[in-house]
Amino acid sequence: DLALAQGATSVVIGGGVGLRIASHLPESGFRQRFVSKGRFERVMSKIPVKLITYPQPGLLGAAAAYANKYSEVE
Repeated sequence: DLALAQGATSVVIGGGVGLRIASHLPESGFRQRFVSKGRFERVMSKIPVKLITYPQPGLLGAAAAYANKYSEVE
């Protein structure tokens, strides 16, 4: 409901939760429940849900930010 209320263009599940639920998500019916919002079903079906499974996404993001700031562009 929050994705709909906030006008989200995507939903990202991350942190420790993402790693713990990754194997259960496909058979959980999550996507169907996420989309099934009555008259808003068409809108919800266009919102992608992404799952971060990298064990330390914060470090990956920090490394990318560092590389973007300090890499030499010729």
